[in-house]
Amino acid sequence: MPGQVYSTNSLGGNWSTPYLTDRFRHRAQPLFKLRQFIDTKEAIGKRKGDTFLFDKAGDVATQGGTLLETQTIPETNYITNQGTATIVEWGNSIPFTEKLEELAQFDTPSVTEMKLHNDAIRALESAAGDQYAASDFIAVCSSGSSVAITTNGTATATATGDLTAANVRTIADFMKKNFVPKYDNENYICVASVAALSGMHADTGSGGWIDISKFTDKQVMNIFNGEVGQFYKVRFVEETGYLSNAIGNASGHGEAVFFGEDAVYEAVTTPEMIREKNSVDYDRDRGLAWYALLGFQIVWDYSTDTEQHIVFVTSA
Repeated sequence: MPGQVYSTNSLGGNWSTPYLTDRFRHRAQPLFKLRQFIDTKEAIGKRKGDTFLFDKAGDVATQGGTLLETQTIPETNYITNQGTATIVEWGNSIPFTEKLEELAQFDTPSVTEMKLHNDAIRALESAAGDQYAASDFIAVCSSGSSVAITTNGTATATATGDLTAANVRTIADFMKKNFVPKYDNENYICVASVAALSGMHADTGSGGWIDISKFTDKQVMNIFNGEVGQFYKVRFVEETGYLSNAIGNASGHGEAVFFGEDAVYEAVTTPEMIREKNSVDYDRDRGLAWYALLGFQIVWDYSTDTEQHIVFVTSA
């Protein structure tokens, strides 16, 4: 038996894994729409359990003000709450035989990796999307000029249309009034379905819309994946995999999420990677899998923190 063999991980098989893993992550990251905005906490490391705790500091209890010359500066405090993200395993696999790999006219491992790559994107993007959709701030486009907003996580109206310029202004103003910090210090982000964005494009009143193609070269260098334009200090990203295009009246309207900074956390122990199947039946039984050990969690809970950084646009 040779000293080093590809079919045994400890004797050489593992040498191929870093290449596959790096390529897998490199190809996957540019395709995420919602996940690209998540604050990733990769430093959690291993052997620390499956629960990631994070602290959230609220605003001061009593606002400061003017002082008399002989007056002592008042004292106040702020409340710190703690959030929890649970780390879980993710993955999927595709087995194949040695005979298929050796006789097929296509490169079986490469095609298999591509299919797993697409599956991982759908799975992790949906998990990230579930956290954005868990917001307490719910907005419904009840008409082209009005938005029904609730703060208890429940939609109480039915959408009768897609986003309009007036709707966007209402939602952005609501976020400003509730002190939601801007994502990039200047703009909020809106990730929207195809149908939701179609309403914006069709709205003749959205004269302030800046198409992505009209951005300067410097701005283009900082464009988000899927970004299509900007309006009323909101940057818009089109999403095609998670957000629904079939909500509201006649099931013909689209969902969207508006958010600022510090919206969703991702706690990572093992980032997504490709793994090869351990040798079975003298290496005749082969396969690839994608695997990850991580978790997603919305950061703010309005009922306990009196603060929320996401507005989910949907319908009853």
